Amino acid sequence: MRVIDIDPKLLLQSAEATKRAAQEGFRHVGYEIEGDVEKILTTLAPEGPYGFTVRQEMLPDGALKMQVQTRFEEIAEEYQITRDMCDVLSHTPLIDVRGSWYLFQEAVNTGRQRGGERVNTNQTLVLLPVASGGGITGEIFWYRVPPEVLGRGPTPPDAPTEPLAVRMRNIAQHDRYLEALAAADVEGMARLMNDSVQLGVRDFVNETGTLTRPQDRSTYGLYWGAFFDRYEVRSVDVIERVIQEWYVFCELRLTLRRRDSGKLVAFHTAEFFIPAKDGSFIAQIGHGTDEAVLETTH
Repeated sequence: MRVIDIDPKLLLQSAEATKRAAQEGFRHVGYEIEGDVEKILTTLAPEGPYGFTVRQEMLPDGALKMQVQTRFEEIAEEYQITRDMCDVLSHTPLIDVRGSWYLFQEAVNTGRQRGGERVNTNQTLVLLPVASGGGITGEIFWYRVPPEVLGRGPTPPDAPTEPLAVRMRNIAQHDRYLEALAAADVEGMARLMNDSVQLGVRDFVNETGTLTRPQDRSTYGLYWGAFFDRYEVRSVDVIERVIQEWYVFCELRLTLRRRDSGKLVAFHTAEFFIPAKDGSFIAQIGHGTDEAVLETTH
């Protein structure tokens, strides 16, 4: 009796891609714990472009600043600085999403400053996109901070505090984002963002292969305006989604029509969104696959 009649070749291909991406990601994490910078660098894809978000800075007024690194040399320098400062003692994933081209984890990390004795514990997010030829092309990183430090001004008096209510607010906010994205509604997307939103996602407008760098709501809107000038959105499909109090993670498949050539194309994105104290998103960070041509006629 056939009950779940899935093509066995499709299942095998999916499993193999997922296993490979997970193995590359876990190899990188293992070398981070070992602390040998030369070994860590062997986990990078042989060639760039790369996309690393290495530090987040919360300013006293609640604004956010984030660094993006794209060159092997600066990434190597950053790893050396970090490992000279502290040791990673453990990395325990609590959420473990193994995509066909990435590894995403919400984890508990323990670490210790070099020369110190106190062990620090942090909740972190890490997204490790994997190149087809092996190695990671980026390390998209975030560590959890209290929501009250994210965003300018006081916390709204009606802001939910009960964990389930916060998660329900976050999914409603992300649903509105998906609706605006599917409708190519730049103003609608921008309204969901904090005024100091940091956008570090794959740059499909300039085709750099690395990450965008808009650092406020105005430049956020400029990027998406240029995106919709380049593409007509045909469909936005959710592949994976995780809704937590302090982030939303989502893998999307976007099917689009290129306005310059008429080609029907598709790519996947994997991104996480960080809510500020007022529920707006103050960071949207992630990566995406190469554009794949589905058909070439109008």
